[in-house]
Formats: sequence, C-alpha cells, structure tokens
Amino acid sequence: MKPSTSPAPSRLSSSTVVSKTTAHDLPHTGSSLHHHDHKNFSSADQETVKMPDDDYTHDRKESHERGDDNPSEPIRIFTLTASDSNHTHQDDEYSEKRSSLHSHRHHHQHSDGEDPYCKQLPDETGGQSNLGRLCSWADLPPWMKDNPAILTGYRRPTFSYRQALISLGYLHNESVNIWSHLLGAVAFLIVAPISYFKIIGVMETIHWTDIAVFYAFLAGAIICLSMSASFHTFCCHSEGVSSQWNRCDYVGIVFLIVGSFYPAIFYAFYCHQTFQIMYIAMISTFGAATIVVVLRPKFRTPQFRWVRSGLFLAMGLSGLFPVVHGIILYGFAMAQRAIALNYMFCMGAAYVLGALIYGSRVPECWFPGKFDNFAASHQIFHICVLIGCAVHFLGVTKAMAFWHNIDHSCTIPLDQIRSQFVS
Repeated sequence: MKPSTSPAPSRLSSSTVVSKTTAHDLPHTGSSLHHHDHKNFSSADQETVKMPDDDYTHDRKESHERGDDNPSEPIRIFTLTASDSNHTHQDDEYSEKRSSLHSHRHHHQHSDGEDPYCKQLPDETGGQSNLGRLCSWADLPPWMKDNPAILTGYRRPTFSYRQALISLGYLHNESVNIWSHLLGAVAFLIVAPISYFKIIGVMETIHWTDIAVFYAFLAGAIICLSMSASFHTFCCHSEGVSSQWNRCDYVGIVFLIVGSFYPAIFYAFYCHQTFQIMYIAMISTFGAATIVVVLRPKFRTPQFRWVRSGLFLAMGLSGLFPVVHGIILYGFAMAQRAIALNYMFCMGAAYVLGALIYGSRVPECWFPGKFDNFAASHQIFHICVLIGCAVHFLGVTKAMAFWHNIDHSCTIPLDQIRSQFVS
C-alpha cells in the first residue's frame, strides 16, 4: 500500500483512503501503530492506522525528550473502511503465496522488471517456435549450472509444474533424459503383470520368496526410472523443487541397485539360506548408508560428480562378492545357468560403462556444444541403465527357470548337479 497526499482514485473509494496530516492532529497513543476496534463499524466508519517513518519516529523521540510535544513533521496515515478487512486479508494471503512462488525470480530482477537469467533467444524461424522457451549456459542461474560443455537447449526456470510438464512436448537438452527413462518405467509397469501370468504362473513349484525377490527388482527399476524422469522434467521449476527431485533421483538409483541384487543373491545361494541372509543384509545395509549420504546437500553439487559416480559404482561392484562366491560354489559352467552369470556380467558392464561416461562427461567435454540435445554423457548413461535393467530381467527369469526345473526343493546333492555341467 503506497501513501499519497491526494484523495484515493474513484475505483478505490470503497476500499482504501489515504491521507496525510501532522502529528498534532492525532491523539497521542504511545505506540507507533494504532488500530480502532472495527467489529461493529457501519459502512461509513473507518479504521485509522498510524504508520510513521523510521526517521520520524526517531525525531519524535528526541523532541519528546526535549519537552517539545507539538512536532510539526508529517506522518503517514492509512485509512481503511471496515468492509475492506476481508479483502485486505485475502490480498495479503494471495501476495504471500505469490511471493513465495516467485521469490527466486524477483530476487534477481532489475528495477525495470527484466529477468537477468535466461534471456529469450531470437526466433530464427520468423514465426512461433519453442526457441523463446530456451536459453544458453551463459544465461542460466547458478543453481541450474551443472555441465559447462552443454552450451544450449536449456529451459528457462518455469516456477510452475504445469510449464515443466509442457516442456515434454518440445525439444531441449533434457528431452532424451526424460523420455528414455519415462518410457522405460512404463515398459516395466506393463511387464510386471505380464510376467506373473507368462513366467511365474506357469511354474508349479514357485514359492512366495521367488515372487518377492522378482518383484523387488521390478519395483526398484520402476522407482528408479520414474524418479529419474521426474527429476529431469521438473529440474527447471525452481532451485528448491529441483533439489527435492534430485534427491529422489539418487534414492531411486539406490533402490535399483539393491533391488537388482535381491534376486541375484537369492538364486546364487538358492540352497544356502545362511549365505542368502548374509549377503542380502550386507547389500541392504550398504544401500541404507548410501541413501543417508546422497541426501546430504553437498553431495548434489557439481564438485561431487565423481564422488557420486564412485559411490554408486562401489555399491554395484560390491555384488562381486556373492558372484565370486557363487562361482567357487558351483563352478563356472554351472554358475552360468544357476545364477545366469553371463547376464550378470552384461548388466554389470552396462552399469559400469554408464557410470564412467557420466563421470567423465565424454563426448561433450571433447566437443563442447556439439552434443547439447543428443548423445551427451548423461543421455548415454540413461541408455546404459535401461540396457542393464533389461538384461538383468532376462537373467533373473533364466535363473528362476533353472532352479525350478532342476531342483526346487534342494534335495539333489550339489555335486550331482554340478557334474552335469562338467565336460
């Protein structure tokens, strides 16, 4: 509300009346803010609020100490009709919500209202296009800067979930990241019920533990892919929203790694429950500790890029312990069937390759600006994750079929089973 020495405009005659007077026109209240009770006001009654400037308050105090009770300095008077009380409360509530939503953008605006970040690019097509929604690396706010080798194709901060979702419909440098994992999540959602009827349902000896570990993997894959797609969709919203979805993205990766190990460990030690429990407890503890680390704010900064890659890589490589143990237990030939060893190796290779490419930012670090929309390191990493998930799904079904066709009850001596795979 802005003070004025002139009468209020006619369109505000029923709401705010602003006037200016001197201190001797008002009763001394002993407070810098005075309200009359307006519960029983008629439409003609008014509420008077005295709001002196800070300088005036200081001068009035000095005048009072000198014994001067009649200062002539002007103060501001805001007069509100009682009927405006509800409107004022609603306006304040709306302004507070709007201020919270746009605080980051307003903080960085110039006095002329121009947003210094993400200036609109010229429309080189001469018509309506999506170029105006995009900006370059140099125009990004600091919280959006992650990879300096990606020079163009950035979405401007939207401060809106709706606008972020609209970005699914046009090309930018996150499009491949979004759609690769979004379609992957949808694919696994479709595969989940089909697998029950086409794979699990046809095995007469299937046990609830088989179903549990199988769907633990599928759940981990779906959570990881959907959280990843959501983060890359909403990372242009605002700094706070981007940070929240970034944490969800990292937690989703942990769920995928842990979920992938559950069926692998289960079938690697199908007839050795002690080893099952030991290794499942180990990977679960490792996963919980990793979640604690990835939720720390510093972990999400670009400086910790290799730390993130290394941590997830170490978590994945911890699976070598049960794999090597399984090879020693069964022999290499039988392990290829009992734990789908070949599929495990392919899955691990896909994840490791993706993590190394993600951490090194190859190939865009060699040719900045050439891989802004396609074939950037993060996009290659996403494809590697999809390949790893698909290969592991096939491996789990192969291992499940092996044990339920050979010896689901673990009554046949292991040496006898192993001998079938020795030439």
